[in-house]
Amino acid sequence: MTPEQAAAALVWLVEMGADEIVSEFTIDRFAASIVVEKPKAVAPLFAAPVSRTATLPDQAAADAATQAASCNSLEALSQALNYFEANPLRKGATKLSFIEGNLQSSILVLSDRPRNEEDKSGQVVSAKARVLLQAMLAAIGLNIGDEPAPRNVMLMNFIPWRPPGNRQPLENEIAACLPFAARAIALAGPKLILSLGSLGGQYLGGGDASIIRQRGKWLKVGDIPLLATLHPDELLKAPTQKKLAWRDLQNFKAKMNEVGL
Repeated sequence: MTPEQAAAALVWLVEMGADEIVSEFTIDRFAASIVVEKPKAVAPLFAAPVSRTATLPDQAAADAATQAASCNSLEALSQALNYFEANPLRKGATKLSFIEGNLQSSILVLSDRPRNEEDKSGQVVSAKARVLLQAMLAAIGLNIGDEPAPRNVMLMNFIPWRPPGNRQPLENEIAACLPFAARAIALAGPKLILSLGSLGGQYLGGGDASIIRQRGKWLKVGDIPLLATLHPDELLKAPTQKKLAWRDLQNFKAKMNEVGL
C-alpha cells in the first residue's frame, strides 16, 4: 500500500466511524451493547381472592351425610334434597330428578344423572330415553309405573340434578350426592339394582369408571347385587351397543329368577 492509499484508507475508516486503533484483543461490540436487565415485578391490578374450594367438598359431603341420616323415609329424603343448597348443582338445575315409580318395589333401576329432558320434567328418565327404557324393561317382564304392582320398578337418579351442559358431575358434586343415594337404597331395601351408566356402580359398588368395563359384572351395594348396563340415552346415540345391553338384561333376568322375583 502506498502512502497515498494508506491515507485514503484512514480517511475512509474515520468516515465509517472508527475511533480506536486496532487492539490485540477482539471486542464483540454487539454483545457489549446488549444490557440484560432483570424484569421488575408488577403488582396485580386486583388481589387474588382466597380460594375456599379445598374445604367445600368435605363440608358439603359432611352436611349431606348429616341431612341424609336424619331422614327416615324416601319422602323425607326427597324433601331434604329439595332444600339442600350445599351442592352446587342445585343452583343450576330447574327441577329435582330423584325418585319415582313403585317405592315398594324389590327392583331399583338406578340412573346415573338427569339430562336436559329430565331437568325439564323432573322424571328420572324422560322423553325418548324413557320410551327405550320401558321397552328394555318390558323385555324382561318389568314395567315403569307408580302403582305398587309386583312388576313395577322403582326409578332413582344417583345424581338428582342435571350438571350444567350435560357434563359429567365433578368429584365434589358426587360426594355431596352420595349420602342421599346410599340412604335412599337403605330405606327402600331393594333386592336387585339395575344401574344405567357407570356412576352408581362406581361409587356405590366399587366398580370401574368405564361403563364398558363395568357392565356385565355383578357388584354389590352392601348385600344388594348390582348390575350395570348402558344408559338408554347412550344407546340412542350408539344403537350398535344395544346388543351389549341385551346381554346385560338377560343376565339381570337370570338373577331375578335366581332370587325369586
